[in-house]
Amino acid sequence: MDLGNGEQKIFIWIDFSKETEVVILHGVQVAMILNKEICLIGSPAVKNGTVEEAESRLRSLTLPISKILGTGRVHFLITLLPLQSILTEMAEEYDALLLVAHKKNSKELLKQLPHSGFPFLFVSAKDNLDLSYRKIAVPVGYMKKSKDLALWSSYFARHNGGKVTLLKTIEKFGEDNRMVMSNLFSIERLFKNFQFPYEVVECHTSTWKIQKTALEHALGFQQGVLIISFTYSSSFIDRLFKINDAFVIAHSEDLSVMCINSQRDLYTFCS
Repeated sequence: MDLGNGEQKIFIWIDFSKETEVVILHGVQVAMILNKEICLIGSPAVKNGTVEEAESRLRSLTLPISKILGTGRVHFLITLLPLQSILTEMAEEYDALLLVAHKKNSKELLKQLPHSGFPFLFVSAKDNLDLSYRKIAVPVGYMKKSKDLALWSSYFARHNGGKVTLLKTIEKFGEDNRMVMSNLFSIERLFKNFQFPYEVVECHTSTWKIQKTALEHALGFQQGVLIISFTYSSSFIDRLFKINDAFVIAHSEDLSVMCINSQRDLYTFCS
């Protein structure tokens, strides 16, 4: 299978566990929404098996997916290296746009996200996956990365008939508030180029605490996707007030949670 074919791909992290089917179903759903190819990625080290065994299992998993997406649009990749070592290759050689993984793998994979130029999507919902990407929550604070979060939300809204909820912070200091309004202005200007509904919800919280507030709001969707900026490293205070990424993912119930690296430029989505 030619991975380096110039077509963008949704990578799906396969650990050969009982949750594999759930992760694949989400990956296929996202690939169908965005009209992208799929690549299953796994390591023989996960189950202490051989390369041949891992390749055989991944190949068998591609067969039913190919019936849905079409021959030539489903690939697999066996890696003997840690994920951190191949993230750049995945993006630049194999055109990775997104990595989909189960939430139970988030502790392991979040450590690798600082090295990635594409987001990680953590999933767990087992039913009604067609509803999982139609309600999208995005926190908007003074960080420039807010615009990247909103850009990704627009992909789901445009291609899946979704609605975006922008959760805007209120800051104590004038310059911070000015940056929030500047980000919101840029996001709304982008959204108005497309025909999808969105709303702005004013949250009486600061950028520092917005991820927890966004989670609380998004849980009202029951199913949907929350897009957050990965905080790179969490402090004792972050953990104490339950505003770090690990807390958000652990308490996200059936929400899908997309984490975007706040320290790197993202590879561009090609429509």
